Amino acid sequence: MDTVSILWPAPPERIAAVEIADQARRDLEIEAVIAAVIGDRDDYRLAPLLRRPVRDPDTIRFRHQVFTDLDDDEIRAAAEEFTVGMWQVRHRLQVAAGLYHPHQRHRWQLDAAAAYVATITALHAAITRLPLRSPALRRWRDHLGSYCAGPAVRALIRDIDAMRADLARVRYRVRLIDRSLEVSAARPAPDYTATVTELLARFGAEQPRTTRPVPQWPDMNHTEEQILDRVADRYPEPFARLAEFAHRHRDFITAQISEFDRELQFYLRYRRFAHRAAGAHRAICLPTLATGGQPIHATAAFDFALAARTSQPLVCNDFRLTDPERILVVTGPNQGGKTTFARTVGQLIYFAALGGPVPARAAQLPLPDRLCTHFEHGERADDPDGRLLTDLRAVRAILDAATADTVIVLNESFSTTTTHDGVRIAADVLHRLTRRGVRGVWVSFFDELAEAGPQVVSMVALTEPHDRTRRSFRIVRRPADGNAYATELAEHYGLGYDTVLARLAR
Repeated sequence: MDTVSILWPAPPERIAAVEIADQARRDLEIEAVIAAVIGDRDDYRLAPLLRRPVRDPDTIRFRHQVFTDLDDDEIRAAAEEFTVGMWQVRHRLQVAAGLYHPHQRHRWQLDAAAAYVATITALHAAITRLPLRSPALRRWRDHLGSYCAGPAVRALIRDIDAMRADLARVRYRVRLIDRSLEVSAARPAPDYTATVTELLARFGAEQPRTTRPVPQWPDMNHTEEQILDRVADRYPEPFARLAEFAHRHRDFITAQISEFDRELQFYLRYRRFAHRAAGAHRAICLPTLATGGQPIHATAAFDFALAARTSQPLVCNDFRLTDPERILVVTGPNQGGKTTFARTVGQLIYFAALGGPVPARAAQLPLPDRLCTHFEHGERADDPDGRLLTDLRAVRAILDAATADTVIVLNESFSTTTTHDGVRIAADVLHRLTRRGVRGVWVSFFDELAEAGPQVVSMVALTEPHDRTRRSFRIVRRPADGNAYATELAEHYGLGYDTVLARLAR
């Protein structure tokens, strides 16, 4: 069966990726989101897929259609059942690989193969009757039908049935003689179960269990191993055929089924995380792609990473850039949600380029050639050049590579120098960015940047109108007002100028 991907409409190496540095993923807390999507263990190698945003509109639409199909409860249930079944198959194979006794190991492999056949045939039966709309899943359904009806699966089913029938005919008797066990061929003998049960019931004994007890671990003890060896000695042919089955079908999971399972995990785990992050009071959406100078915007957007680590209500915000607007300049008081807002914009761009739902009620977003960040990280004692020179070099590298398709997120850049120098440097960088057509967001204490021209949109972090010391975390489109509310905050905590003087005079 040819390789059929539900993640890539064309070979991945032919699809252009969005360039993003590891530091940018950390600045935007994308690594934290990836970790939350994957969970405790990356058994399916999802991290490389989640770290490869693409800038191909056809790939994004291809994935959107799969996500839309998985919004159907029946389709999603069939997909979830398949992934659970494949996990059980792999678990059986993993247990088998760790078993010492060959006969037991081979039987576990037989059971794993049977579970594999049941899993793929159940998926085929389910999706045959379901209304799939995405080309990816419809194409996979056709290939799965061909595979299930093909000679490889038919031969596997035939061998499983024959092997199980052979083992079912193995009948033996175990007799306890003093301190020894005797294993012999089974002979017709009376069944005393009913008689013993009736006798013990007179003394208040419970009815015998109808189900076999589940062992605490898969390994056999030495007594069980000796019994199995003696049974195999008496019936060598079935156990020889079992060993032959295990060798012949040692790689029964095809590469196509394994990759389908992995790609399906990408969709299901991402979708599960996105809905969990949205909760009951926020929304996620599959964004429209902004092409050819179309506006970029988002409504009721929130921070995926913040939503993943807190159960507290989050404030959602909107933004919009319409030509000739290119850069959002966000000003306002400290701890007002400015950095979170900037991170949100970066996350929207990144996850839109993965082809998945984004944290917003509605959005129209571009597919950039690169997503760049520059976040202020403070001085480092081991930095011989100083923070300012390091910042200048980093921003220069961004400017050298930037194009009209680049998106940039800057957070308090050049705040380590004097206000005069910081404004002058930042204004020059902003001019170069807008001249190249770069789009993005810049969080800054320099209100002058918000008045740089028609390419710049001023947004301000608000406080509560009745209490200026409380942040509302609302970011709105309005002229910068120069208010940091530091005086009100100091007074609120008893650190105002007059209060401190009075305290010193006591």
